[in-house]
Amino acid sequence: MTEIDKLKVGAAFDRAAAGYDAIARFQHEVCARLFACLPARLAPTRILDGGCGTGYGAQLLHQRWPDAVITGCDLAPEMVRLTQARGIAAICGDLEHLPLADASFELAWSSLALQWCQPARAFAELRRVLVPGGTLAFTSLATGTLHEIETAFAGIDQHRRVLPFTTAAATESALAAAGFSHIRVVQERWITRHADFRTLLATIRGIGAGHTGSDRRRSMMGKAAWQTAQARIEAMRGADGLLPTTYEVLFSLAEKK
Repeated sequence: MTEIDKLKVGAAFDRAAAGYDAIARFQHEVCARLFACLPARLAPTRILDGGCGTGYGAQLLHQRWPDAVITGCDLAPEMVRLTQARGIAAICGDLEHLPLADASFELAWSSLALQWCQPARAFAELRRVLVPGGTLAFTSLATGTLHEIETAFAGIDQHRRVLPFTTAAATESALAAAGFSHIRVVQERWITRHADFRTLLATIRGIGAGHTGSDRRRSMMGKAAWQTAQARIEAMRGADGLLPTTYEVLFSLAEKK
């Protein structure tokens, strides 16, 4: 997987924080779906929300386990501040280098954050901070996500518009290699719809997800190139009159051996 500049990712989400919840419907729905997938037997007293964002997921977890101590962790200081404003303890940190002690949590939770990480490093860290028998529950994105964007810009230049997402099989293998057992990874296709191309792209940027790696475009696109991309995306407009955007979502559960 391509190395991603975490400082730039954190800065992008920092800029997006204030307006994030207003446009993050898809992210909230995925978070709620993961919450519904948590085993009924779980009774954690210490929970990590890795990549906590504005604290939406942490608040769901608090509602289920009001006596549990929940710690949020996010790259973006402004996201951390918003989580704290919900009454949830939160710190700045990277999922690949967690500033937390070994065996600190019975449940490590993360929704739509791990796609920004190198799986081997992140899974090793999440395993480290879990107690033996602790549960890891997370969502991430798989190959095929935002394929409409890739198709629209294909061949226009050499710049990447979409992250190099992983696969369900690779995720299972990485979890096993990191020392997890009872691994379950389920892939679901989610489709969002937008009125026009600019709104679609603005939504992606508006939630801080516009940073795609070291070879992303840094200059303005020419008019002809933009018109080509727009014509391609318009060809995908559905019978409902809207433009689809596909997300291949991985819902994953595992236990620390």
